[in-house]
Amino acid sequence: MCITLKYMNLKNLLKYMQSSTTSDVQSIPNNTLSPRDSPQPEADLPHIPSSSSPVPKNIKTPSPVPDIPEEPEDVQVSPPPGQLLNRNLSIAEDRPVKTPPRPPAKPKPILPAHNLATSMFDGFVKERAAPELPPTAGIGFPRAASWSSSTVADILADPIGRQVFRCFLFEALAEENLLFVEKVEEIQKLKNAADIQTSIQDLLDQYGSYINLSSNAMKGLNDAVNSDKPDKKCLDVAYKEIMKLLENDQFPRFRRSALYIGFLEKLLPRAYAEAWANSFDALIGNTVGRHHFRQFLINVHAEENLRFWEAVQEFKGQKNKSPAMWNMGRTIQQQYLREGAHTEIFLPHSLRQKIDEKIKAKDVDVTLFDEAIKHVEQILKNDPFVRFLQSEQYTNLLNKLD
Repeated sequence: MCITLKYMNLKNLLKYMQSSTTSDVQSIPNNTLSPRDSPQPEADLPHIPSSSSPVPKNIKTPSPVPDIPEEPEDVQVSPPPGQLLNRNLSIAEDRPVKTPPRPPAKPKPILPAHNLATSMFDGFVKERAAPELPPTAGIGFPRAASWSSSTVADILADPIGRQVFRCFLFEALAEENLLFVEKVEEIQKLKNAADIQTSIQDLLDQYGSYINLSSNAMKGLNDAVNSDKPDKKCLDVAYKEIMKLLENDQFPRFRRSALYIGFLEKLLPRAYAEAWANSFDALIGNTVGRHHFRQFLINVHAEENLRFWEAVQEFKGQKNKSPAMWNMGRTIQQQYLREGAHTEIFLPHSLRQKIDEKIKAKDVDVTLFDEAIKHVEQILKNDPFVRFLQSEQYTNLLNKLD
């Protein structure tokens, strides 16, 4: 009986606690119930005196904190494609979004076609047409091939050679040098003093701004213009300077140019090219054959030996034991024989040392590289020459020839 009474009292107590908790929660407004309103431990709450107890004078009663309604979270509304979102976050009617058209592109000005020379020397070649290569009819291959081993004076003495050289100079933007030489040659044939004076003035007006003359040469030309009896010898200094420029700078480039090689190919008999298969000397001694052999070596990254061979041939063309020959010999030594050079060729150490000693002692003559040339030619004959004869480079050349 006693146990039952205790059990009934405990049961009533639990019901009373549940009913009181529910009534307290229902008495709190829903909009004010938040996590911060949940009961906290007494240690964390400040002591607030009740309204019945007196408030000490030195303690200010905190002002009541008004209830701040919670603000709604920002709502991100993404309208469907083609619809706009109005200010009230409602989707407006379907209206296509139009991209403003691009402004029309300004047409690029069409520049008139012109030769590069016109843009650089506008006042000089403004109305000058490009010269044409002479026809190959009646020109033998040996005649044209001889220009590669001749001088500027020799090629200018040949009317066909002069015209081919003129075409190269026009492409190289250097034709004014040849025109200056030809004008001087015309003046030297004059006999009347007034005509000489007028022609020299025209010479200065036409070419004075485009050719590279020393102050001494320009002084001679100006003195002739200002003299009542001009001397044609005043032209000699200027003439020699331009001829030297053609000889040392432009003529070597002409001999290696695609224009000259192409002109020679038109004249090359097929029998010449077929003979190369039996003779390395015939190949390397022919300008066209050496050109195609060089192109093959470039493709297989082995052209330095042939470049050295060509440099030595040019070295032998210098005046024997002259300062120019010594300078060229030293240049060849630095470019092809110096250890670690980009275009270094393989030579025996004893041969390399012998050449170095002669250059240091300035004991340089035409035989300086003779032994080295023999060694390089043997290297070219062993493998590159045989592979060239089996290459497409050689086969395609044969197919082009008659």
